[in-house]
Amino acid sequence: MVHLYRWLSLLTPFAVAVVLDLCSAKKSSLGPLIDCWYVEEVESRAGSFPKAVSQKKALLLLRENGHFRRPLDFTPPEHLQPGMIFDLMDPTLLLQDPVFRSSLRSKEAPSCEINAYSPQAAFVDWALSLTEEQRSPPDLGGEWFSSSIQSANGKFSLATIQQVVSHPGEDGIRVKSTVVALHVFTHSPTAIAQLGQAVTLDCGFSLAREGRFSLEWRYQFQGSGHVVYAYDGVRDRVLLAQEGTELFFGDLHKKGYASLLIHSVSIAHEGTYLCSVYTPYMQAQRGVELRIHEPPRISLSPEPLLVLPGQEMVLECAVSHYYPLELTVEWLRRRGRKGGATEYVRQAWQTSHKRNADGTFNITSSIRVQGSREDHGDLYTCHVSHASLKTGARKSVHLKVAGESGLSIDNVIGLFLTALALYGILKFLGIKGET
Repeated sequence: MVHLYRWLSLLTPFAVAVVLDLCSAKKSSLGPLIDCWYVEEVESRAGSFPKAVSQKKALLLLRENGHFRRPLDFTPPEHLQPGMIFDLMDPTLLLQDPVFRSSLRSKEAPSCEINAYSPQAAFVDWALSLTEEQRSPPDLGGEWFSSSIQSANGKFSLATIQQVVSHPGEDGIRVKSTVVALHVFTHSPTAIAQLGQAVTLDCGFSLAREGRFSLEWRYQFQGSGHVVYAYDGVRDRVLLAQEGTELFFGDLHKKGYASLLIHSVSIAHEGTYLCSVYTPYMQAQRGVELRIHEPPRISLSPEPLLVLPGQEMVLECAVSHYYPLELTVEWLRRRGRKGGATEYVRQAWQTSHKRNADGTFNITSSIRVQGSREDHGDLYTCHVSHASLKTGARKSVHLKVAGESGLSIDNVIGLFLTALALYGILKFLGIKGET
């Protein structure tokens, strides 16, 4: 049996504390109650495609260990239709972990959806060995459901296949008692990486009983997709592996750690990755969205900013090699005199975004500065806001107007080098003339 506490041992204590941030709107002494929607397709009035979608309110009880045989201790809400309470028992212990339970105390409720499920064989090459006997086990009969739970803060996502073991009326109440057969989950539904970095797409699974499984990772982006990794767990054979990807096979079989490692991320890797776990006649999956965030590089030109009195000059802020495209450039000006106010520079213009060979973008924003006595010492700042930057990034330069300040070390060095260069040229010309 693959247990959650084994899989969580791979994480740091801090990660364990934050990744399972689910919540519940109600509480029973038997375990947390989660508000759900039961979603099913129904025939349209015309009796033809497309089918209509029906939604009913439902309630999911996550029974705690040791309370499997106790009757319900709460009155079902009146608005629930018969059979819309799902009493879930979990022999895998994934839902019984104390860290998971403590995360249910958040004020925000998770999203939860329940659907009817029909066990069936999978026909992808890496799952064919799961059903070679071509005979369905007797325990696949009866009623099955799938449930999907997503935490409010997007830190945890869970798909569960569950079998009904008792029907409404058997215990005198409108309840479907179910037991978990398969969990597939991720602690990071969204992963963010920079270009060239290695990134791990998190996925795990747990089974109610020791059994055979196969694993597939599939990439999807803008309506198209392809298989990235395919592993036949029965034959212990990799059938397909995209270059630069890797599984952790030791932890896969022992702990249900099905995460995918991508060694060097590029723009082409951005998209949604589906982690699908196959068992005989069952399949569940979770999606992990990979986003590429490449921070911009900022440079000002000219730098230093030296102008003559009365001269107008264009100051450019070149922002390069950023991803994604959305980016904001703002100019600020702080007066040079003591206690000078800071103000936005409104008269700015910028080029269109230009794409680099690696898929990143460049843009240049410009303003005009005036070389007047009053403007000497003003600080011009180019401030950039981007998804890759928590608080933005900036680059600044002081305006120096000739004649408004004494010679600095830079000025002295510059004059010395200029004089030295002129001396060398004159010396060279003198020697050439004598010749």
